[in-house]
Amino acid sequence: MKSFFRFIFYMILVFILLSGVIDLLNESKSDQPVCEDVFTVINANNDRMHQREWETKFAKAFCTSYYSEENESLRAGRARNEIIYDIEDYENFWGKVYRRLVAESRENLDFLADSLVSISKEKNLSSSQLAELVVTFVQDIPYSYVRVEECSTVDNKGKPCIGNVALGLLSPYEFVHSLFGDCDTRAVLIYTLLEKMGYDPMIVISNEYAHAMIALNIPAAGDHLKYRGKNYYFWETTGKGWPIGILPPNSNNINYWKIALVNEL
Repeated sequence: MKSFFRFIFYMILVFILLSGVIDLLNESKSDQPVCEDVFTVINANNDRMHQREWETKFAKAFCTSYYSEENESLRAGRARNEIIYDIEDYENFWGKVYRRLVAESRENLDFLADSLVSISKEKNLSSSQLAELVVTFVQDIPYSYVRVEECSTVDNKGKPCIGNVALGLLSPYEFVHSLFGDCDTRAVLIYTLLEKMGYDPMIVISNEYAHAMIALNIPAAGDHLKYRGKNYYFWETTGKGWPIGILPPNSNNINYWKIALVNEL
């Protein structure tokens, strides 16, 4: 009889333990966003509902969704087409272009900035982790060329391409609506978002490398520019997985990188 009760006791104990494990697994699964990298055209105006999933080095499966309007994207494109500056030195020309795009994009990117900040608060992220959340969100969007000329006249290395675009870049709103973005298109979007969130970002460009990226003044290590006594760490944005402070091997001569835009306040 004692053996029987002992058997029943052990069976109950095993059941309790298994139930606890199952609950933990279910809880773990529920913490993971169910998401896909897709957008849906939701009406005849070509307005879109976007859904994005991406990873960071400190966590996986972040997910957000946002709505973008075709008319707002077209308006942003017209404003970009109106940007005309006298030809001057490389950094000043692009600095003026980027500054105007950032100024015109601050308000119409509230929906995306608010969404990323909400994720940060929900997950109790640090300031550095929020910055990584923003950068990896953009890194996760597949790279596309944005050309001044016809795409067919240039080697696009098998990447998607959109041609006949004034200045060869898209404004931040055009980017988040179309998901077409090259290096400086990405840099301007990230700069705008980080500046709205209170960070101290920088856009750096290289004529020699025909490239642009972000540099950010946060605690970090690695490749950086020093400006007014502060360290701005390079952050490549054109592919997944690039950490802060690491320049790509094919563009790692710091002397070829110049400051195009930085907040002077």
